[in-house]
Amino acid sequence: MISRPIAKALERHKTLRGLYEPRDKRFVAKAKNKESHCGYQKWHRDVDLEVMMWLREHEKATPEQFMSKLREIYGREDTLERFPNGFGPAT
Repeated sequence: MISRPIAKALERHKTLRGLYEPRDKRFVAKAKNKESHCGYQKWHRDVDLEVMMWLREHEKATPEQFMSKLREIYGREDTLERFPNGFGPAT
C-alpha cells in the first residue's frame, strides 16, 4: 500500500516524514487473485495519485488521519473487489 511514489511524498510531508517506508510491512493488502494485483495498473496509479494529492492538501495530517484515508480508499466497493479483506500487517 505504501508504494515508492507514496513513500517519496511521505518523506516530503511535514508531520508524517520518517514514519513509513516503501512496501511497509505494516500495511499489506492481499489481492483476491493474481489479476487483481498484477503489475502497476491504472487503478494503482490512480490510488497513488489520490494519496499523494491528499498528502499535499493535508500538510499537517496526523498518522491517524493518514490511516483513515487509506482505510477509506481500501473500503471502497471497487477496491474491495480486488482486496476483499482490506489491508493489515503482513503475516
